[in-house]
Amino acid sequence: MPTTPQDARSTDELKGALVESLMAVIGAPDDEVAADQAAAIIGTIDARLEAEIGPR
Repeated sequence: MPTTPQDARSTDELKGALVESLMAVIGAPDDEVAADQAAAIIGTIDARLEAEIGPR
């Protein structure tokens, strides 16, 4: 399930989804869809943290 920075899930839910997505990447390293999903979740979490603590 692709995510966006406006994802309605809580940060904790996103962390769980990230773990699941990374496990999928580990299980199928050539699966571009799994990699894209993990990358989208990372982007969402990054955007949330940046909004909370400011840019790096």
